[in-house]
Amino acid sequence: MDQIKIGAFLKELRMEKGLTQAKLAEQLNTTNRSVSRWETGSTLPDISILIELADFYEVDIKEIIDGERKSENMTENLKETLVTVADYSKRTNNKKMAKVIVLISFIFVVLLILIIIVFGSKSRGIDNSDMYPVYRQVYFDKEVTDELLSDYILSERSKSEPYSDSANVANFTTFAIFSTEEKSSGNYYVYAWVIESTYSFDKGVLSEQSGSSYPCRFELTSNNNTFNIVNADIPRDGGYYSEDINKLFPEHLREKIYNVHDDGTLTKLGDNILNEAKNYFGIK
Repeated sequence: MDQIKIGAFLKELRMEKGLTQAKLAEQLNTTNRSVSRWETGSTLPDISILIELADFYEVDIKEIIDGERKSENMTENLKETLVTVADYSKRTNNKKMAKVIVLISFIFVVLLILIIIVFGSKSRGIDNSDMYPVYRQVYFDKEVTDELLSDYILSERSKSEPYSDSANVANFTTFAIFSTEEKSSGNYYVYAWVIESTYSFDKGVLSEQSGSSYPCRFELTSNNNTFNIVNADIPRDGGYYSEDINKLFPEHLREKIYNVHDDGTLTKLGDNILNEAKNYFGIK
């Protein structure tokens, strides 16, 4: 099973519908980041989503799994289709099972640590009502953080987007920084909301090919006043989203993250990235 080929075919079907990744994500009640991962071949959609995609695009499930349309009557190959779908389901389920095992192990370790902390703190009379560490807020030169984050995001995006080598297609990013805090000496966290997009300009028409919008915690290190990004943590989709927000972001920032859709942050960032694309392609 060729995941890259499946992803390319899913993208082709979406483009035929004239939809952006964000619009398709709304249709399927998922995130545009998940759609982007499917289309780059990083992950496979669940079997339930696969059925929805086949129905939405009006193609056979086996055509999606094969990554191409078939001219023959698919009903003649029903048995082959069922075998292929079963293989697909087995692959995705195996991945899910591995994640479940890792999650159970993680929960067990966390519970064990919490038991030790709770009983240990009771014996010492310590108040552990707020377990999230509180870091000291610091301020960096905006040019330093903007350049660091832009270079890092675009570098990561170019690894998954094949368009970056084309003369009439380019990647862009913009972000809103909520806070910068010192984790320890020489180590820092930058909390931000990121938008990244790929735009094409062909025959006078500017089009968004794909895009993602998400909160992110960047981890920076400093050595002789030189800063580098060593890690970027993004909340997982679906039911894990709120859990990861609570794990990655301090309490005083969570309300800002949940309000970006209503407080004008996303609108402003969307305008910024569109203007970047226009300036890049010389559109007035």
